[in-house]
Formats: sequence, C-alpha cells, structure tokens
Amino acid sequence: MMRLSRNLRRFRWLVFTGWLLALVPAVYLAMTQSGNLTGGGFEVAGSQSLAVHDELVAQYPDLGASPLALVAAPRADATYQDIDEAVAQLRRIAGEFPGVSEAPNPTQRPPQPDRPYVITLRLDARNPGTSDVAKKLRQRIGVEDDRSGQTANGRVRLYVIGQGALSAAAAANTKHDIAKAEEWNLPIILIVLLAVFGSLAAAAIPLALGVCTVVVTMGLVYALSMHTTMSVFVTSTVSMFGIALAVDYSLFILMRYREELRSGRRPQEAVDAAMATSGLAVVLSGMTVIASLTGIYLINTPALRSMATGAILAVAIAMLTSATLTPALLATFARAAAKRSALLHWSRRPESTVSRFWTRWVTWVMRRPWISAVAASAVLLLMAAPATSMVLGNSLLRQFDSSHEIRGGVAAASQALGPGALGPVQVLVTFPDSPQGPDAAADRAQLLGTIRQKMAEGPEVASVTPPEYADDNRSAVLGAVLSVDPEDLRARHTVDWMRSHVPGVAGDAQVAVGGSTALIKDFDDRVAATQPLVLGFVALIAFLMLLLSVHSVLLAVKGVLMTLLSVAAAYGSLVMVFQWGWADKLGFPHLTSIDSTVPPLVLAMTFGLSMDYEIFLLTRIRERFLQTGHTRDAVAYGVSTSARTITSAALIMIAVFCGFAFAGMPLVAEIGVACAVAIAVDATVVRLVLVPALMAMFAKWNWWLPGWLGRILPSVDFDRPLPDVDLGGVVTIPDDITAAIAPSADLRMVIKSAAKLKHLAPDAVCVADPLAFTGCERKEPDRELQPESAEADTVALATGPVGQAFAATKAKRVGLAYRNGIAKAMSWTDRPVHPVTLWRGRLSVALDALESGGRTRPKYRRRSPVETTNVQLPTGDRLLIPTGAETLRLKGYLIMVRNSSRDYADFADMVDVMDPETAAVVLGGMDRYYSGQPAGSAARQQWMATELVRRLADPEPSDLDDEWSEDDEANWEEVRQRCLSVAVAMLEEAR
Repeated sequence: MMRLSRNLRRFRWLVFTGWLLALVPAVYLAMTQSGNLTGGGFEVAGSQSLAVHDELVAQYPDLGASPLALVAAPRADATYQDIDEAVAQLRRIAGEFPGVSEAPNPTQRPPQPDRPYVITLRLDARNPGTSDVAKKLRQRIGVEDDRSGQTANGRVRLYVIGQGALSAAAAANTKHDIAKAEEWNLPIILIVLLAVFGSLAAAAIPLALGVCTVVVTMGLVYALSMHTTMSVFVTSTVSMFGIALAVDYSLFILMRYREELRSGRRPQEAVDAAMATSGLAVVLSGMTVIASLTGIYLINTPALRSMATGAILAVAIAMLTSATLTPALLATFARAAAKRSALLHWSRRPESTVSRFWTRWVTWVMRRPWISAVAASAVLLLMAAPATSMVLGNSLLRQFDSSHEIRGGVAAASQALGPGALGPVQVLVTFPDSPQGPDAAADRAQLLGTIRQKMAEGPEVASVTPPEYADDNRSAVLGAVLSVDPEDLRARHTVDWMRSHVPGVAGDAQVAVGGSTALIKDFDDRVAATQPLVLGFVALIAFLMLLLSVHSVLLAVKGVLMTLLSVAAAYGSLVMVFQWGWADKLGFPHLTSIDSTVPPLVLAMTFGLSMDYEIFLLTRIRERFLQTGHTRDAVAYGVSTSARTITSAALIMIAVFCGFAFAGMPLVAEIGVACAVAIAVDATVVRLVLVPALMAMFAKWNWWLPGWLGRILPSVDFDRPLPDVDLGGVVTIPDDITAAIAPSADLRMVIKSAAKLKHLAPDAVCVADPLAFTGCERKEPDRELQPESAEADTVALATGPVGQAFAATKAKRVGLAYRNGIAKAMSWTDRPVHPVTLWRGRLSVALDALESGGRTRPKYRRRSPVETTNVQLPTGDRLLIPTGAETLRLKGYLIMVRNSSRDYADFADMVDVMDPETAAVVLGGMDRYYSGQPAGSAARQQWMATELVRRLADPEPSDLDDEWSEDDEANWEEVRQRCLSVAVAMLEEAR
C-alpha cells in the first residue's frame, strides 16, 4: 500500500486527469439515467406469478401488456361538455404517440360529469420505453411535481396511471428527494468536518470525494440500466451510500495523516503511513461491505438485485476514490490539509490522540463490567422488542403521499371501474395434451366453467371475467376482479385461497395464479424465506473479517452477536416509527406494514458498515495489547484513541441517513431510519459500553485462538509495515509515563509558551538534553516543610518542597505569584510530575528571563543562543523547550539581575531535583553564555560565574522584610543551605 501511495503521489496529475475523464461524461449520464429506471422488478424466478406473466406476454398480447391509462376526473361543477372535451383531449394526446393504442373497455359507461372516465392504453411490455412514454404523457397533460394536470377551465383533473406512470412519478420524486436530502446533508457534513479538522481545506477533501463518488456511480447506473432492470430506488441508495462512505473513508485517512504528522513524519511520509494503515483499513472495510451486500443476491429478485448493485458500486467507487484520490490530493494540498485555521480553531484544548474523557469513561465501565453489560444489553433488547410485531408488505403506490397526483389518479380510476379492476387476479389454466375437436373444446369449456364458478366463491371476489384462449388453444386465462385494492392484505389472502382451492377442481389441467397481487405476494414470500440465508451469509463474512483482523475467536463471535443486537434495535425502531406512528409528528408516515425490501437491505448494510468501526476499534486494542500485555490498558487506550474518529464518522453517517429519512419516500425513509439507529447504537452503546465491559469480563480469554487456526490464518496488521519515524533526537515521553494524562491547562500553556519562545529567541539552537526528565521522578516530600494549603498559587519548577513553602508564604507578603509551575499538579502526593508540567515550568523561566532582559538595559549580555531540545508532546506535536541546563543558567541570570527571593527559592528546588555537583558543572560555564555589560566608559569586566558564586554563598534578596515567622525562617534557612552547597561545589569545580 505504501508503494501504491508513493506512485499515486508521484503521478498525481495523471490520477487527476483520469478521474476528470471519468467525471465529465458521468455528469451527463447521471442527469439522464432516471429515464431507464423502473418501479417494478419484483418478479421472482420460478414463481407462479412470473410464469403467468411470461405466458400472457407470449400468448395474450392484450392481457400481457403493461398498460398505461389516462383518467379524466371531473370536479363538482363540471358539465357534460367539460368531461367530453377532457376525454377528447386525452384521446388526442394519446394518438400523438406511435405504438400506443386505446384498449376497449366494455364495462365502462360513457363519460358523465359525476364520475371519472378511464382510457386504457396498450403498450407492449417488451417495449423499454414504457416509462418514457408515461413521462411524456405526464408532461403533455400538465402534471407538475405532485400536482395533477387539468383542462383549460380547471373543471376536470387529468391523470396518467399504470406501472410506467408509477415509475416515472417515482423517478421524479426520487430526484426531488435526493436534492432535498443533500440540502440537509452537505451543510451538516461540512459542520462536522470543520469541527473535526478545524480547516476548510481538510473538510473540502471528503466532501469533494463524496460528490465525485455519487456522480461517477450514477453514470455507471445509467450504463447498467441500458442492459438490465434497475429500480428507481437505486438512485437514493447510491446517493446515500456514496456520500456517507466516501466521506467516512477519507475521514479515516485524513485523521491518520494528521496523527502521523504529529508523530514526527514529514508530509510525504505521513501520507504513505496513513495509506498503509487507514488506507488499507478502508480497502478491507470496503471489501467487507461489498461482500455483505452480495448476500442480497441470494434473494434473486430484480428490484433488490439492482439496489444491491447500486450500493456495491457506490462502495467500490468510494473505496477507489479514497484509495487513489486522497493521497494525490494530500500530496498537492498537504500543508493546507494539515494546518488548523485560526478562525476555525475555536477550542482551546490542543489536538490530542488520547482522549481524557473517554479514558475516564472506559475505566469506569471496566470497573463495573457486569452492571454495564447488563444495562447496555437491556437497552438494546428493549429497543429490539417491537420487532416481534413487524408486519411486512410491499406497495409501490404507497410510496407516494396521499395528496400526490398518482394516488388521486388511482383513486379516480377505482371509482370508475371498481377498486380491483386495475389489478385482477389472473388464473392461467394449461390444458393437458389431448386430441383436438368439438368434443375436446366442449370438455375444456366445461372445465373452465367449473373453475370460474370456484373462483367466484373466493373471498373479496366481485366478479370473474370469461376465459380467453391462447392462439394455440393450449391454455386459457380467467380474471377475478376483487372488491378491494390489489395491494390490500385481503387481496393476498384471496391469492392464497385460489392457489389452495382452484387446482382441486381443475382435474389434469395445470393452474397457476398470477397478477399484480400475486407478484407482490410471491416477492414478499421469497424475501421472508431467504432472509435467514442472507443473515447466515453476512454473519459469516463479518466473523471471518474480524477473525483475520484481531486473531481472536471470542472477539469475532462477540462482534457478530453485538452487530445482531444493533440490527434488532434498528428493526424495533422501524416498528415504533412507522407501524406504531410514534414519530408521525416529525413527518414520518404512519404505515400498516414495513416494506419487505427493507429488512434484508438493512441487515446487509448494517453488518457491512459496523465492521468499519469494529475492525478500527479492535485492531487498535490488539495493537496496544501486543505492546503491553494488559487487556484493561489496551481497551482504555484503544477506545480513547479511536473514540473521536468513530464518533465523527458515525455523526456523518447518521446525518446522511437522517437527511434521506426526512426527505425520502417511505421505503427510503425506512432504510434511512433503520441505518441511522443501527449506526448510532453501534457507535455508542455497543462500542463504548458493551465492548469494554465484555472484554474486561473475559480478560485473557479475549485473545484465545486455537494453535492450528493461528498457523493457517494470514496476518493482517496495519501498523507492522510502517517504518520507524526518524525523530532525529526528539525527546519522547517514556512508556511508563504515557499512561498518565497530562493536564490540559499545561498542554495549552506549553504550546503557547513554546511559540512565544520561538519569537523571543529566533536564533535558539537545538541540542541533546540528558536532563529532559529530571524532576519527574517519584519523590517523598518533606512533611515538615509542606505548605498549609495545596491550593497555593505560587509554584516551583520541580518536586522540592522548600521553594514551594517559602514562596507560598512570601508571595502573600510581596505579591509574587510565579505563574507557571507544578505544585498544584503535584497535590503533594508521591506521584511523579508529568513531563508536560515540568516543561511548562522550564518555558516559564525562559520567557521570564528573556522578557526581563528586554524590559531594561541588562547588566549582563547574552553571548550565545539559547539552547533548546526537541520534545514530543502526548498530542504528537513537536516543539522546542529550554534544556534542563539552560533553565538553570537562565534562573542564575535572573538571580543576578533581579536578586529576588522567589528566584532563590526556585533555584533551591531546581537543585533539589538534580544535585549540587551537577548544578555546579552547569553554572561553572556561565561565562561562555553571558558577559558583563560596561556601566559607563570606566566600567571594568565582571565575570558572571564569580558574581553568581558570591550571591549564592550569602543570598541577600532585595525584597525581604523583617516580618518573619518561625516557619519562614526555617524555610529560608533551607534555601540558603542549598544555594551555599552549589556555591561550594562551584568553587571545588573551579579548582
């Protein structure tokens, strides 16, 4: 992956050119692809309904057609002339289209102003232009959006109905819904990305990849729709998945890129490292999602197959754009993508890899694993409980709002012809081979009469049409017109009744029951029968991917079971929101059933998407466990380092799904709500409660793997291929201290003070610092010299208590408050001082000395640059701080120019954490760093080291007064003794 990343960076302009060449034609194709999409595609291979449909198309052109119908619905004030003119207008418009003819309807009465009139049109089902003709008819009669057409005087409404009209209306609605959803999605995504990156350039990269993914995928959908059936809902699926996954995948890579920059890598190296880790994770995740979605093919229906195909294409393009365009973009805009904008960097907290909040949270959960696991499981089971009441159904008509013109047209046609006239139950009778002749014809007529009589006994049957024979007389068709809508659940019961009762009176003849109701019922039955197979397939895929990633049987099984809980909770939310109508005030429709296409789609989608977070989290935990061997520490580290990324990615996913849930038709809304709930539950309750709680309970069993299985499993470790970072002398905090959390206030001040030091000492040099961690050791304080209040504002540089106690007392009297130190962080316990706190104190000394020299004309002049060392903060930031020796020299300088009691006290504490001999060696070379400044023409050269020995041998600060307490005298005596010990050591060193 690193080699690929290097090549992509090297030939990035070729990459940009390739994607531009793919994008330009895709824009045009994406704008025109809706014309080839269909609202059908619910046929089930091998079903009775499909067999009847195919026979009707082949042998009964009139019955097998996919008709369109024009409807004239008069208003209350319409006259005979109005309805006659409206019918004439519709017939004239229909005659303008070649290949479209009017089918006779003998049961319909002549046009009357008190009832609608239906003109049935005949259009061959094999003609791919059905939706196109419907679209043009809608335009010709004046249909706009969800409003019907009307005559010139407005007294008669005009409609187009039928399968083609449903497809055309659904395509128009889908296009409008996508635009409406993107009006919500894009601003929300931009806000989340700006909050995460604090940079408009970095936020623009995921958004650009999301738009590119959707446009290119839409172009591919158009190409496929020319050769195979593609559902109108594929566009919503593509837009939903394309934006969400492209943004999420690029977010993972950008977050890792910034993390690698903070670890000390150069921009080019950081790009390669990010691609070798998060880039590889994106590829594996995308392959997992694709593999999960292929489970939908097991259902094998055109509608679901096309929706799965669209989702797979969106995932593949999102994966491809993230893996190829991201490194090319980062190579071009590396500095802009890495830099946080001052205007957008509203948080004062420095960017950090480890989250203090999540560390505390996970620690709390792991201390109470049973309570946490039981509580989280109870929440998920409670959310999943309503799923037991789920009722599945399927209806393209109910995808439109009750006020939509297509619903008005169907209602008007039902009023004119009866509710079941538009979708009769069709019974195909195939006769056995027998001699031809008058006797055979009579036998067949008698048989059909018996069948027709039996059909009339069926529930909800209003009438049965006479039989129509095929051209070869080998079969005949009878139609049962129902008294209920074809999509009503009672119509399905009629289909079941006929399939169980009619064959019993057909003798040797074969009977197949079809029609629109039977087709939908066969589809729902197929989905229900194959869903367990889909569940097993996607669960196996998830198990194998987790097993490959974390090499643990228990964690893989646990991951699958927890994802199942998330899916169950999503199913429960569907029942609560749509069936029970708990969210109807938010604009969600109150439905009698959940669309049967939703559960398998949500199952496959959720399993695939959950693996993003599961693999990302568990690989982090495993990485830490291999380093430390401690499960609890590994879990705390893994959650705290990945929580920000997972939370940000989940927020983007949820925002996208919610956008489509509020803007889409019911089927799309159901998918959006279910996926949003599943992702929200998975990223919070599962990842942040169940995962740490169960891992704390299982302890060492988390990592159990049979030896034979470990030998055959390939190793997939994202971090292993990375070369070590060449830190070039950078001081990094040891592993035994990284577990501690640096105070956020110290982190902020260190970053701010280091920037100020760079401004005041631009010529500072970087050297090695053997005293980088001197002062961080555990040290028992002298209990007799502790300050009375741990809240003292005056602080010192290290762990010695002498300066702390004396300075705390003197600060009250002389108003001195040393602003940056560590006493408050120590809280007078035996825990070590964090290096960040120590470095904050060193920077305070340096800034104090440099600013003191700039305010007045100093007596001593600096002869050499300030010596600093390069350190790395826990956030990954690298900056320069004064070395331990330089800090001591700067404090000696302050003693010489200010002669303050605070400086003597701080000096005593600094000596306490090293030793007088080390301090003497450092201060003995003061003359190489400072020289005496002449105070006039007659001034003589003064040697600073000599003057400093004199001051330290007998400290007489200029700010002392006579108000001494016994504790003050004891503390000051301790300061004098330590200063004297350094003076003596300096004299010994000089010899």
